[in-house]
Amino acid sequence: MAEIIIHQDKISDLQAAMKLCPFNAIELNSGRLSINAACKMCKICIKKGPSGAFVLQESKDAENINTADWKGITVYVEHEEGVIHPVTLELLGKASELAKKKNEPVYCLFIGSGIKKAAEKLLSFGLDEVFVYDDHSLEHFRVEPYTEAFSDFIEKRKPAIVLVGGTTVGRSLAPRV
Repeated sequence: MAEIIIHQDKISDLQAAMKLCPFNAIELNSGRLSINAACKMCKICIKKGPSGAFVLQESKDAENINTADWKGITVYVEHEEGVIHPVTLELLGKASELAKKKNEPVYCLFIGSGIKKAAEKLLSFGLDEVFVYDDHSLEHFRVEPYTEAFSDFIEKRKPAIVLVGGTTVGRSLAPRV
């Protein structure tokens, strides 16, 4: 993950430097500038700020990731009591299009309770594999246990692309994962 580093010694006008950010992500704390959580990584501060004052620094963890290990396109299966949400089927169509272009397998991630039969039906849509996290504790959507199961899947399977519907559930789950 990248972050913006501020070289305080290269900034003469702190107030002008704070005004560089349209998201108010540059703030003054105890006489020093810092970047807060509002930063969108738009890099305007780097482009328009004093030369060398704002620098984008890549995390060392990013350098150690072997992208060759990450394969496949995964679609998160949204459902209610095993009834698959239509957005999942739309995403499967897009995943199939992407898979043809990138020569990647298509997977589904199905999290819930009592969902094994519904998971088997998904195979008729031409995907390569369905990964099922079926446990009584996952019967109703709760963001923490679903995030844990989703994260476990990503760590173990390492999909190159993950598609999640823009529904209420998807918008709460995807950012946490």
